[in-house]
Amino acid sequence: MDDKANPLSGARDAAQAADLLVKVAAQLNERLALTAEELARSQAVLREASGELMTAFRGAADRLVAAQRDSASGAAPAGSPDYGVVLDHLYNAVQHLQSHDLVNQLIDAQKLRVEKMREKLEEALALATAPIADPQRPDQWLERSRAMLDCIVAGIRQIDEDARTPIRTDKEHAGSVDLF
Repeated sequence: MDDKANPLSGARDAAQAADLLVKVAAQLNERLALTAEELARSQAVLREASGELMTAFRGAADRLVAAQRDSASGAAPAGSPDYGVVLDHLYNAVQHLQSHDLVNQLIDAQKLRVEKMREKLEEALALATAPIADPQRPDQWLERSRAMLDCIVAGIRQIDEDARTPIRTDKEHAGSVDLF
């Protein structure tokens, strides 16, 4: 007896295909959760490093400015001709540190995309838990798989649309890095 003549075999194959789709969606969801955690850790490290660098640069610039004031009042010699060059380097470094705002916005955008895809995968997995009225009918397994795939494709489509949308700046935090 071939598989086309045996509806039970077709239903079994369709159920196995649906189970495979569930496993793939669950594994993708787990990997996206790890990606979200890695993005959050990267962002925390970036914030900490930027804060430490900003403090160090600000402290160095403050000392240079204080030394210049002291030398102007006669308390110390006028300093080396490298003073201006060093101060310029510090100011340039601080300006480059301001890029951490942009990097944080990029990371936030990626975290949002990952979260949206995770939501769609969870929605697809929820579709897989609904009972099948007649497990012996392959069309019901295929309909479940089709609904899961439609949900996943909708998530991918949303991510693609979001990727084309320019990053909005958070006006509350934009330019939060002060120049001396």
